[in-house]
Amino acid sequence: MFLIFLAGATQVQAQNQKVKGENKPGYDEKRIHYGFYLGMSYSKYYIEHSQAYADQAGGGTQVNTMNSLGFYPGLVLNVRLLEYLDARFVPGVGFYGRSIDFESGSVPEGEGGSFDNTTFASPVIELPVLLKYRAKRRGNFRMYMVGGVKASRVLGNTKHTQNRDLLRINRNDLAIEYGVGLDIFYPYFKFAPELRFSHGLMNQKADGGEYSPLIDRMTTRNLSLIFHFE
Repeated sequence: MFLIFLAGATQVQAQNQKVKGENKPGYDEKRIHYGFYLGMSYSKYYIEHSQAYADQAGGGTQVNTMNSLGFYPGLVLNVRLLEYLDARFVPGVGFYGRSIDFESGSVPEGEGGSFDNTTFASPVIELPVLLKYRAKRRGNFRMYMVGGVKASRVLGNTKHTQNRDLLRINRNDLAIEYGVGLDIFYPYFKFAPELRFSHGLMNQKADGGEYSPLIDRMTTRNLSLIFHFE
């Protein structure tokens, strides 16, 4: 028993010695530093139906959105403002496939073209500007929170055509973003996984399209897991 206790105590002491040796000391005193990131996200449109949709009879068209997996790479510019506060500009390019399903209730699915899936999969330029509040560093770890706004613009086609014009979207968007993360310091770089939420503010439904009258307002929603390397 004594040997087991001694071995355990020795291992704990060795781990404590490792924690005391901080990687990249003085990192937080740098005014500016750079990096890059890779992100994965679940993305969808949040839809508010129109009065025309509510006035449909029992056999009207059903409108539903679906979560889709996307990814986006980008760059990091971090500027130290205060002891625990940074400003971050993290531009990137998003590749999403947000989908909307339109299904007629009067005809069984698959008969007479009663089911339409509308997917917008164009690249999106994203320009988030965030504030990062950092907790006190503990060894080689530190928690943080981020929050700010993100402007974006769709680069490709803004209408979906499937034998006919079904729906169109606006190119520009503005969203509120917020999240939490963990800075992990390694000898040669800092790695930071981050969970971030995004809520679009601008109506993405444009005029025109067969199904446009069924939708009053359509905004973006993202849940992202992002890996920063700085």
